[in-house]
Amino acid sequence: MKFYLPSWNGDFRLEDDGKGGTKLVVHDPTPHEQKIIGEFLDKAGAKGWMSDQDRDVHLGHPYRQSGKSEVTIAAPLAKASKILLKLARPKKQTLTAISFSDGKLSVIEGADEPAVEKISEEVEKAAATETPEQPAKAASVKRPTPCCPDCEAGSVAPASEVLLSFLNEDEHATWARERAIVVTGGLTGHRYVLAHRQSAIAACNTRMCFDLDDGQILHFHDNSVPPEEEVLAAKLILEHREPWLRNEATLLGGENLKFKNPFGGLSDGTESAALMSEIGRWFRATH
Repeated sequence: MKFYLPSWNGDFRLEDDGKGGTKLVVHDPTPHEQKIIGEFLDKAGAKGWMSDQDRDVHLGHPYRQSGKSEVTIAAPLAKASKILLKLARPKKQTLTAISFSDGKLSVIEGADEPAVEKISEEVEKAAATETPEQPAKAASVKRPTPCCPDCEAGSVAPASEVLLSFLNEDEHATWARERAIVVTGGLTGHRYVLAHRQSAIAACNTRMCFDLDDGQILHFHDNSVPPEEEVLAAKLILEHREPWLRNEATLLGGENLKFKNPFGGLSDGTESAALMSEIGRWFRATH
């Protein structure tokens, strides 16, 4: 089983090593992500999940280097994920999806203590059902920021493993062809186009999410993760916690008053959007 926590360069991944332990895989962590991994290794060492020598080696060398690094943790994936989840995700604006081998999807809101305990229980159940042909998997995503800078066409990297593992066959085919998928809101039944933020579709709409039934743009972004995982977060949230992304701060037309923003008001996200716009203008002026 694999547990994905999307990050800037390709996720923190926790993988069952098949021997009762866990393997942490890290790709080119940013300075902030290095801090999170350092705190995780400190806690793992304190719990006796790794020797002091191994802990010192990993803190001082591998995960700070470019490329892919792996750290062995002597604890089951369900226990290791509890620690990393609390360090890497906000308590209230997190959604975790656990996919069982039979297609069942368990979705849990939050990353506080009760939610993390529930996630751990579901991970254990899912792991017990998996087969080599039908592996179980989990992903923990955070809510994107309301408001957003314009999307612009650019290079489109290959879709990440974590996004594809949560797409059905039709969505997979559409993503391969268009770098976009259509998902259905869990409460309204509205259809949303979710596009890679550097695709032609996103550039045409100026945003990566468009309500097909209202004919309206939804204003949100998460530029802290790769585009594929921004799409995954939006997909899971729109399908299972639609008001997180459909409210007065993100939908400026259509049925924009049906849901209130559970995390703020109309101005939620505007400071972040202004900062990202300034960065975008500077980048275009210097390249």
